[in-house]
Amino acid sequence: MCRLLKIVQHHVRGRLQSVDELNLFHERMKNIGVKNFLQISLEQAFYLLCNGQIEDASRVLMVAESWRFGTFSASQNKFFKLIQAYRALLDYRAWLDKKASVTEGDSDFASHSSTAQEIFGLYKQATTSFQEILRFPGVWDPFVQCYVDLLESSGEKHKVEELLKEYAYNNKNPANPNAHVYLYEFLKRNEATSEKLINVLKILHSLVPSHRLMLEFSQLLAESDCEKHHKLAVQVAFDLLDFSSWKKDVNAWKCLERRLMNALIRNHKAWVMDEWGSRKAWWPAYHFSKCHAREECEHNEPLALRKGMVAGILLGRAHHYFSAFCILGSKIQTKSIQNMKTFVNTYSCANPD
Repeated sequence: MCRLLKIVQHHVRGRLQSVDELNLFHERMKNIGVKNFLQISLEQAFYLLCNGQIEDASRVLMVAESWRFGTFSASQNKFFKLIQAYRALLDYRAWLDKKASVTEGDSDFASHSSTAQEIFGLYKQATTSFQEILRFPGVWDPFVQCYVDLLESSGEKHKVEELLKEYAYNNKNPANPNAHVYLYEFLKRNEATSEKLINVLKILHSLVPSHRLMLEFSQLLAESDCEKHHKLAVQVAFDLLDFSSWKKDVNAWKCLERRLMNALIRNHKAWVMDEWGSRKAWWPAYHFSKCHAREECEHNEPLALRKGMVAGILLGRAHHYFSAFCILGSKIQTKSIQNMKTFVNTYSCANPD
């Protein structure tokens, strides 16, 4: 039925010159087979939304939400949940619009009171709809974000935390990194403890070790009083640079450089070697080739300085990338470069124990 609808739409598109005509076409298609009523209604609502007819789209979704014909099949139930979700989204939009229309200088008390009641009614309607759809397992990211905004606007922070924890940790939902990101960002906004933040990011790291928040995660771990966290901070920094999207990121290399230096100064060379052991066969070609050294020293000095320090720590002062780093350092002539050379001479993992 879905393919039939697409074929017919494509065939008649040249003759349907207005939104109203295509809207009428959708209405007729609904009567061809009642089993596809919900799907066609959803497609019709999307079309109306894309053409700015929000009230008409809301009406279509409202009719579809109240429609019943026997027992829903599994696919019909999914379409019904999507219809409920987009109805909730339009209620949320109406709530936002009504809030924006209220002016602080409105002197008409009766009008202000009526508007406040209308805003509250839209708020209750939207929150009830969002609650209903979130009982159904799935990935509901856009709708969760709107629901969080609704609850936070009314100061119901405890409900937001409960909602986000349920969304992130409910085993019935598919694994979803964004769920943990939303929880972390909420906790961070509300100045949660480092322990809470670390616990959330641990799960995110297991799902997406290349996530942008891993830089923050490594920093949080490094600032902890727990030695296990310091060790994990080294792992997180290494993991990030396994991914090509981070290869030229100065902050990622700066993070790894700091983690390595801190570990070695505190006599935890074993932490570094544990991570380096699985990488020493492929990281030199992946990150520290002669081509990398030449290009980065010539065109990207900040990156070359960070990578050069890491290369010296992991591969020793004789490695070509560290040599290129030293040549670059001799041009810059800064005290920090000399300190880095001294550090590598003392702590490099390539040095004999």
